Amino acid sequence: MAGNVCANVDQIRRQGRWNNTTINGTYLTNLPRDLVRSMAGFPTYGRFFYLARAALNPPTSLCKKLFPAIGEWHDRLATKELGSGDPIQPTVAENAFVQVVMMFRKTFIQDSVLMMELHPLLSHLATFNLL
Repeated sequence: MAGNVCANVDQIRRQGRWNNTTINGTYLTNLPRDLVRSMAGFPTYGRFFYLARAALNPPTSLCKKLFPAIGEWHDRLATKELGSGDPIQPTVAENAFVQVVMMFRKTFIQDSVLMMELHPLLSHLATFNLL
């Protein structure tokens, strides 16, 4: 966790009283983060990331075509209009799951544009015909 917020290894080692062998075997990843970031095209300084697909939002009407029932479940959970025989109950996990699915459909549409360019055969699949 501390490594994810740019704390250096010495600070992590002092805070947790880690010895060299233990910290390398259980806490630190074996991948050099700066190298991985630079190879992925991101700057190695700070935590600045830019994903071009996030610059444009797909239309809501298009998002509703992918997982169409999730909007209804979202509304039902938000207003807590669930019957006693309803198989779902408004829990934190279910609310979070619905939010993830709604976010996933937007991301899927954004990424599918690039995927169709890279792999033209995907355009023949039924899911990609929505686009």
